[in-house]
Formats: sequence, C-alpha cells, structure tokens
Amino acid sequence: MQYYSTSWSIILQAVASAMQANDPHILAAMDGREINEKNRDPTLDAARKEPTAFFYVIFGLIYEALGTSSADATTSTARQASVVSGLEAMKCLVRPEYSGKAMLEPTIFDEFIGLCYRMGMTEAPAVQVHLVEMLAVFAAAQTTTLSGSDPLTLTSPPAHCLRICSNILKQATSTRVSVARTLTSLR
Repeated sequence: MQYYSTSWSIILQAVASAMQANDPHILAAMDGREINEKNRDPTLDAARKEPTAFFYVIFGLIYEALGTSSADATTSTARQASVVSGLEAMKCLVRPEYSGKAMLEPTIFDEFIGLCYRMGMTEAPAVQVHLVEMLAVFAAAQTTTLSGSDPLTLTSPPAHCLRICSNILKQATSTRVSVARTLTSLR
C-alpha cells in the first residue's frame, strides 16, 4: 500500500504543478483534446459552465485520497504527503476553468464541504494549512461566480469556507492555550 500511496502522491504533485503553472497542455488534456496547429493555445475559460471532460475522474480520485481515514494522521508521513498532494491538486481543480459550475451542484458541493469540515476537525496542522489554501482558492473562485448576490449568505460557498477556516483557527488557538496552561502547571 505504501508504494501505491507514494506513486499516487507523485502523480498528484505532477498534475497539480502543471495546473498551477496554467500549462495549456494540462487544460487540453483535461478536456480530452490535444494541442495541434489549429488549436495551439487553449485559453483558460473562467466563465465555463460545464466542467472539463475528465473533471469528475480526477475529482473522484482526489476525493478518495482525501477521504481516507485520518484516525492516526500524525504518524503516517506517506498518508500526509498523499493528502497534501491531493489538496494541492484540488486547489487547482476547484477553479472554474476546470470545474465549471460542477462544484456548485448540490450533491457534489455537500460532499465536498462535508469532507472539508471533517478534514478541518481531524487532520494535523501541517495538512490543515493546505486545506485553508485550497478553501481560499475555492471561495475566491465561487465569489466571482456569484455576481449580483451576497457572497456571505449563510449557505454560500464562501461562508462555508469561512466557517471551516474559523474552526481550524479556533482549534489551533485552544490547543495553544491548553499547551500553555499545561506548561505553566508543570512549573
């Protein structure tokens, strides 16, 4: 299983790097196209409605990697590397040029936000940093698609992202206070 996890992590890192660099070849590949003389430079279409052809495949694989149990997340560095790679890839995949409006479909949105809430409550701080980065990208991307409406209504994507991030900060602060009290009592 460790070999699979390491290989998967490397593949996710490669995909995430190409997406972060706005490589036109990865966008074309995600759309099931090749870049040729007629189509030399596929543009990033932030206003697209439909996701790329392979969005659901990549999203499902990343979701599966992120959804694995994190009962002992602090001891498994291979799992942590896989989750961080998944979050780096997800950070790009949630952008509209790849996802279109698919992330706002009720079923996908509910599952995605539920996963993010769980990760925010159970993952190690090293993973939570990447979760917050991914949520910031997702919230920013969805704020631009919500033109004309208030982006911080109670059920809006940015509001959910803000709640998850505030919960992570609350956990970090309470843990820090708890450690400080413990250290004080040991003196």
